[in-house]
Amino acid sequence: MRRNLRTDLTRRGLFGLTLTATAAAALPAWAQGASGGAGLDPWMGEKVYGNPDAPVTLIEYASLACSHCATFHKEIWPKLKAEFVDPGQVKLIFRDFPLNAPGLRAHQLARCAGEKRFEGLKDVLFKSQATWLNQDYEKRLAMVARMAGLTQAQFDACMADKQLENFLIQSQATGGSKYNVNSTPTFIVENTGTTVAGANEKELFEALEDAGAKRKAP
Repeated sequence: MRRNLRTDLTRRGLFGLTLTATAAAALPAWAQGASGGAGLDPWMGEKVYGNPDAPVTLIEYASLACSHCATFHKEIWPKLKAEFVDPGQVKLIFRDFPLNAPGLRAHQLARCAGEKRFEGLKDVLFKSQATWLNQDYEKRLAMVARMAGLTQAQFDACMADKQLENFLIQSQATGGSKYNVNSTPTFIVENTGTTVAGANEKELFEALEDAGAKRKAP
């Protein structure tokens, strides 16, 4: 069932893990030794991967606090990118679908980094998910933010950004009302209207081929 984010913002209590050097090791080059002096540049655009004129359009609704989304990002996305996106057969549109308060705050952090740094921070948050997704998630996310070059004041401003928060909540609401998305990850092949729920590589790739995408041999 889709969660009410505004209600869930007052709740705590996921998993008791601690932030380790894993997140720091996963940070891309732009974050290592970055300065936090620059102002925030929250980005509320649509992230598109691949050729905008690709014949097949795939929409992904995902949450940065979703373990199955992290599995897709780490294990399936590299294959999808190499076999469908890079050859120009598929464009993927990433849309935010935070399911709970930790997810919402993680999405805010990724977007507060700005358009150019969004992808790098999204990658870090997925790969280090086990280290920040716990009952102290805000403190852990603040540590990730500092390693990415944001000051504590910038992080606090990011978490308090109601315009950005509303943008993310609206993204979730639109996914639910327009495509009946109620879990993550959910993929919609726009050409055919086919929906694939979960990190199911076989089903997803077959749906793309059914829509006319030609798969490049691995």
